[in-house]
Amino acid sequence: MLVKETGRERWFSPISGVSKLLKNLYLCGGSAASVAMMQQLGVTFVINVTGVTELTDTPLPAEDTRYLRIPVKDNREANLERYFDEVADMIEKESNAGGVTLVHCVAGISRSATICLAYLMRYHRMTLKDAYNHIKAKRPQIRPNVSFVKQLMDYEQKLYGAATVTMVYCHALDQELPDIYEPEFRTMEMLYQKFRRNIARR
Repeated sequence: MLVKETGRERWFSPISGVSKLLKNLYLCGGSAASVAMMQQLGVTFVINVTGVTELTDTPLPAEDTRYLRIPVKDNREANLERYFDEVADMIEKESNAGGVTLVHCVAGISRSATICLAYLMRYHRMTLKDAYNHIKAKRPQIRPNVSFVKQLMDYEQKLYGAATVTMVYCHALDQELPDIYEPEFRTMEMLYQKFRRNIARR
């Protein structure tokens, strides 16, 4: 289903909680990864990006459905970059064969979004910023943790020798964040600066 919104085209899956990123690529959280949903979408390859103690293996819609589990936790110490090339190759191979890939983690916000970003960068020649904006338009809740964004920044350098995302300091949180998150913390920064000014007047 194609919906026009504020001059932009946005794809919505007919199933709640599932985001259609491309013709052959879907993204969701673990609770939405049901057999019925996958059968309806014709999913042939499932990628589960969760630690082994977080979720059980994803139930598959058919005996011949391909399945991959990437055992990575959603924290700053996790190394997801080491999987980027291999998993992107697998998604592209599935797409070229006419298959449909579903990528999920627990919430469909950080780890699975990171894998999809890496795929778009490698095979759809998107910069990190363009890939992020592409997925963000279709699944607004995505927010890979800062460590994963830094890994994607490194990956962009390896792929294209350039950087389209930089780290900027957020005073309100006292930490660096990717500039693609700036719209999200802009209001927080404004409130913080207002608070600082009020304190200075006392």
